[in-house]
Amino acid sequence: MKNFWYIAKKDLLQIIRDRNSLFLLLIVPLVLIVVIGLAFGNLFGSGSSQITITVAVSNQDSGFVGKAIVNALHINTDKLKITVNQYNDPNQVTDQVANNSNVDAGVVIPAATSDKFINAANTGTTPKNLVQFYSLPSSNDPRATIVQNIVSGVLSSQFAGTSAVGQVYSICNRPGNHCAQSSIDAQGITTAVGKASATGGSSAVQALTAGKAVTINSFDQLVPGYAIFFALFGVNAAAATILQEKEDGTFRRLLIAPVQKYALLGGKLLAQFILTLAQLAVLFGIGYFAFHLHFGSLPAVIALLIGTSFATTGLGILLVSVVKTRRQLNPIVTLVVLLTSAVGGAWWPLFLEPAWMQQIAKIGVTAWAMEGLNGVMILGKDFVQVAPDILGLLAYGLIYFVIALRLFRFQEKTA
Repeated sequence: MKNFWYIAKKDLLQIIRDRNSLFLLLIVPLVLIVVIGLAFGNLFGSGSSQITITVAVSNQDSGFVGKAIVNALHINTDKLKITVNQYNDPNQVTDQVANNSNVDAGVVIPAATSDKFINAANTGTTPKNLVQFYSLPSSNDPRATIVQNIVSGVLSSQFAGTSAVGQVYSICNRPGNHCAQSSIDAQGITTAVGKASATGGSSAVQALTAGKAVTINSFDQLVPGYAIFFALFGVNAAAATILQEKEDGTFRRLLIAPVQKYALLGGKLLAQFILTLAQLAVLFGIGYFAFHLHFGSLPAVIALLIGTSFATTGLGILLVSVVKTRRQLNPIVTLVVLLTSAVGGAWWPLFLEPAWMQQIAKIGVTAWAMEGLNGVMILGKDFVQVAPDILGLLAYGLIYFVIALRLFRFQEKTA
């Protein structure tokens, strides 16, 4: 064990004395996290959650349908605010939608829309294409969809009420029935039935919650993702040091000393493990105090960081065992880090990826680490629920180290 520590201590002292390495390990990740965090500050619902929509409306209808649509669009709550700009000319609505970037949708209610509604209800037919809704071509803006759903909901409720009025008049006019026409409150029936059809279904469902609410922000994804991303890049420095010692003949001279091969590689592994764990701990610590990270289960986060450091270090030793020169090292490490970070969820939540891609991502270390950290910090999982990810990281690190021990050559074969 002493040999382990002596070798690890030597490497750690070399890194600590190198200020450029410390700069890359801590300052660069923090700057990048802050910049991206501020750029995507509304990710996961952080910041203001109110949706603001501007709608251009031209109401040519003098009846109840046009009035109901305009009234329904006037919304101002904590979650949704709709500003209605009314125009006399329907062409102004299309111009506003097409040319004004501040207008999200347009609604034109033609003249006699209410009369056509009543006629359709009395004849038992379905009204088609009465109210015109405008949005940009191929638009997938959810704000336009919200407006369209509001208009559709109003028309559905009004048609239900109008149909009910038609049924009342039909029953009154049947032979043998008698009711005073003046006693039928058509507008009251329309409003009551329309309101019931619009709210009855939703009110019949009781919305409940289970479990504890988790308050998260964009840094809950960014700090773990970029911390692991730069931890993987830190493998490059450790690997380069080992390759340099091979090229300089240091390892060849150590073969004469009473140091076991496993102790030599183990010391290198221990030094990189301590450095990676310290880097992750510092970044997460700063993230907790500066960015208000939500850790959830702290033991689970600590175990995941330990497992990530071990697996990352094992990957670095493995790369050294298959790469012969420092010139080959940089492109290989860069390719491995970029691929595993992109697919493994370092830059976006892993659960947003397709299921097949999530399975492929498990080939790399990043996916195991991010799945566990996202589960604890974003989804509110406990230690037991992320235990498979912790064990997976430890298993990967062990497998990497065993393979590296068999493949690593302390001196290249000479002809």
